[in-house]
Amino acid sequence: MAKATNALTQGISGNVSGLQFRRGRDGSIIILNAPRATTKPASAAQQAQRDAFRAASAFGRAVLADPAAKADYAERINEKVGSAYQVAVQDKLTAPEFHAVYLDAYNGRPADVIRIEVSDDFTVTRVRVTIANPDGSVVESGDAVLQPGGLEWRYTATANNASLLGDTFLLEAFDRAGNRATRLQPAA
Repeated sequence: MAKATNALTQGISGNVSGLQFRRGRDGSIIILNAPRATTKPASAAQQAQRDAFRAASAFGRAVLADPAAKADYAERINEKVGSAYQVAVQDKLTAPEFHAVYLDAYNGRPADVIRIEVSDDFTVTRVRVTIANPDGSVVESGDAVLQPGGLEWRYTATANNASLLGDTFLLEAFDRAGNRATRLQPAA
C-alpha cells in the first residue's frame, strides 16, 4: 500500500490498470492492488458473514438516522473506532458474552437468587432466565435485574421447584443491537 499526496494523484479515485485509488481520512490518496473478481460461489460461511455484515451496516445507518442513538454510540469513539457508525456496526457484529453463572444460592425456593455475569462490547439490555424440568416443562421464567457496576445480573426465583435433579437453566442475554446470546446451564 502506497500513500501519495501530490498533484498527479490529487482527486483521483477508483480502479485504474489493476490499481485501486482511495482517499484516506487525512486527505491522502491510498493506492492498492485492485481486488480480483471471483467467479466461484460463496461458501455457506462466507455468505453468512456477508449477511451479518449487511445487517450490521443497516443497523449502523439506522443509528446515524436517530440523533439520540448516534450520540450514545459516538461516546464510544476511540483511536481504533473513529465514528458512531463504526461503533454501531461493531456492536451488531458482537453478541453478548456470558462469563459466569452462580447457582449456589438457588435451592428451588422462592426468593433464591441466581447470579449471572455477562458483558457486551456496548451494553447488555436484558437477561432472561428460564428454569426447566428434565421433561422440558417450565418451572418459571423471568428477567434478571442489573446490579450496580454493570456486569452482574440477579434473578430472584418466584416458584417452588421440588427437585433440581436434571433441571436446566436457559440464560438469554440481549444487547442494544438486537443480538441474543444463550447459555444452557445444567443444575449443579
